[in-house]
Amino acid sequence: MAENKTRYHLSKHYVYNPLPFGDVQLLQLGRRYCDATEVIAAHPHLNWFELTIVTSGSGTIITNGEETPVCSGDIYLSFPCDIHEIRADRGDKLEYDFFSFYPTDKELSKAFKTITLEYWDEKKRVFQNEKISALVEQAISEFIPNEKPDSKAVLTDIFHLILVYLIRNFRGVQAGNANVSQAEILCFQVMNYIDTHVYSLKNLESLALKFNYNYGYLSGLFKRTTGKTIFEYYYHRKMETAKALLLERKKTVGEIAKMLGYNLYSFSKAFKKKHGISPKAMQKQKV
Repeated sequence: MAENKTRYHLSKHYVYNPLPFGDVQLLQLGRRYCDATEVIAAHPHLNWFELTIVTSGSGTIITNGEETPVCSGDIYLSFPCDIHEIRADRGDKLEYDFFSFYPTDKELSKAFKTITLEYWDEKKRVFQNEKISALVEQAISEFIPNEKPDSKAVLTDIFHLILVYLIRNFRGVQAGNANVSQAEILCFQVMNYIDTHVYSLKNLESLALKFNYNYGYLSGLFKRTTGKTIFEYYYHRKMETAKALLLERKKTVGEIAKMLGYNLYSFSKAFKKKHGISPKAMQKQKV
C-alpha cells in the first residue's frame, strides 16, 4: 500500500464523546486533501453514519470489501458498523469533506433506519446533492477554526437541515425505483444483525430464532438473494473487522482473536486463508 501523503487534514473528532446539536450528535467533521495513490486505511465505524463529500479529484471508497468509484461532486453515505477505506486514484489528488453523526430524534432515527434497509447495497449509496455539499462546507467554515459564540445555534440548524435533505434525497430515489422485495429486506436484516453482533454471535443457527424462520429456509433464501451463503457473509465480515482492528494497532493479535471468538491458532489460519498473510504480518504493514 502507498504511504499516507496527506497535504491537508483538518478534523474535529468527537467519536468517544459526541457533541449534541439539537437532535443530531456530532462525531467528526472536517476536510482532507490527499495526494495521488494515498490510502486511508480500513477502519471500523460503530453506531454512526458518515458522509464523504468529494470536492475534487477521484478515488475509490471501499465499504465492507466492496469498491465504489467516486469523483468530484459525489457524496457517499456510510452506515453504522461499516468497515470503511478510501483510496485516491493514481495521478489525481483526491479532496473530500466528511461529516459523522447519528440522529437522536425518534422520527429522524426511524427514517435513517428505513434508508439502511433500502440501501444496504454499498454501490447504491453514492449520489450528488449540491445543497448537502454546501451545508457541510458551511458547517466546516462555521466550526473551524473560529468557534464563534453563536456557532452552536447555527450548527444545530445546519446539521438538522443536512439530515432532512439526506432523507428527502433517498426518498426521492425510492419513489423513482421499483420497490425492494421482502426477500431483500429480510436478507439485509440478517446482514445488519451479523454486522452489529460480529463480536457476540456464537453460532449462525441462532439467527433462526432471532428471525423466526427455519435456518435451512433462511440460508437458502439468503444464497438465492445475495449470491453468498450466510456463513460466507459472516466469515467475510469477521475477517474484514479483524483486518481493520489489526491495522489500527490498538490491540494484540490474541486480543482480536478472542474478541472474534477464535483461539489464536484458528484465527491465524482463518485470517491467512482470507487475506493471504498472517495477522502479525498484517499488523506490521505500512498503510
